[in-house]
Amino acid sequence: MIKNALLSLKKNIGKTILLFVIIVVITNLVIAGLSIQSATQKSMDQIRSSLGNDVTLSVDFRNMMKNREPGEAVSNETSLTTTMADSLKDLKYVESYNYQISTSADSDSISAVETESDNSNNQQDTNKPNDQSEQASNQGDFTISANTTMEYLDSFTNSNYTLTDGRLLTSDDANTNNCVIETNLASDNDLSVGDTFTITTTVNDETIIQELTIVGIYEIQTTNEIGGAHFNNPVNTIYTDLSVGQTLTGSSENITSAIYYLDDPENAEAFVKLAKKQSDIDFDTFSLDANNRLYQQNASSLESMQSFAKMFVWIVVIAGSAILCLILALTIRNRYYEIGVLLSLGQSKVKIIAQQLIEIGLIAVVAFVISLGTGQLTSHYMGNMLESSSSSNVMQMDQKGDQPNDNQQKTNKQTKENFLGNMMQGPSNQELDVSITGENVVQLAGVTAAICIVSIAVPAAYVLRLTPRQILSRKEG
Repeated sequence: MIKNALLSLKKNIGKTILLFVIIVVITNLVIAGLSIQSATQKSMDQIRSSLGNDVTLSVDFRNMMKNREPGEAVSNETSLTTTMADSLKDLKYVESYNYQISTSADSDSISAVETESDNSNNQQDTNKPNDQSEQASNQGDFTISANTTMEYLDSFTNSNYTLTDGRLLTSDDANTNNCVIETNLASDNDLSVGDTFTITTTVNDETIIQELTIVGIYEIQTTNEIGGAHFNNPVNTIYTDLSVGQTLTGSSENITSAIYYLDDPENAEAFVKLAKKQSDIDFDTFSLDANNRLYQQNASSLESMQSFAKMFVWIVVIAGSAILCLILALTIRNRYYEIGVLLSLGQSKVKIIAQQLIEIGLIAVVAFVISLGTGQLTSHYMGNMLESSSSSNVMQMDQKGDQPNDNQQKTNKQTKENFLGNMMQGPSNQELDVSITGENVVQLAGVTAAICIVSIAVPAAYVLRLTPRQILSRKEG
């Protein structure tokens, strides 16, 4: 059969070249679709991973505003408690957790690091309404960030903040007065690891004095985070144990937020569903933020690209099979006499079909090998076109949206820089690698084999259902 197949290919060289060209085109388009499909899935996984494996529980003031009656004031007494947070810390998927309290304080023993904006803000305060001026004056010079542990804080894990001396706080520092401060704050006040200082705050007209011991000093590496009024300047942030924050706020139960670190970022949605099912927390008042909104915003273009790639592969497979079926059907019509004679000589229909498969299989193998090289170029070209289209859609959506405030602009800018900016820079970028993988090769081999079998089986089944006499009687010429 192999010898007859080779002779047939050589005899019908025109048909052989035509089939070869068609199969090369089909395999190139299929491998491009498959590689883009797998690349977009990998990119979406990377986006999910880059957003982190944390889920944050906090008061949902936005939802409270939405559900209030017109003119009704939103209660500022709603607080998240450690009891609520504890109900989620032992759930499935949770590997660790961190409770946070964010507050402010003053100090009589150290001075805050001031910037030029502090003076301008003070001048502007004189022109503010009395209630706003009073609110600003009540803000302490220092921001107190009280945590169960500093091990998982984003600023330190992403190296925006680096430890220069001492250590960070861990769960072993529970119920201690240990703290970590910024290097500029330390140098301005001639402080080092082991030194102590006091901070003060007022709760219910009662002055609370808390002594702190420095166990670590950190440095801010990103210059764009330095600045603002002294109470908003990150160099004036003091990290303490959770108990210190509770002392300064006058509550041993209330916390600002609870962050749960999961075993896998992919389990974020599953954890949120489980938490809502098994806890008694009112999720109309409190929210579990798994960064899904940010994920959806950044993954939407990739999902569209993946859907297009999947649809494209199906179109190519169906259209390619139809074209090959048509060509082979016309070819078999010209081989009626050959098939009729072979059947008359007693050759089985299976062997005749097998010879047809060998012929197109030999062509497909050569086309398959070539497409592994040319398919890479096709994937890159199609990937660039889809990326350009996705980038244009994102820009149009941004232009149609409402004008964001300063904080939203910063968030949007950071989002684009971190995700879309990294992913949409062509095939050379590792974030959207459309290179052909081993899985793509296996998928392409399966698709190619399926196309060849279908394109042979359909026309052969039509011819071979006839008797040798009927086949010979239909011979043309």
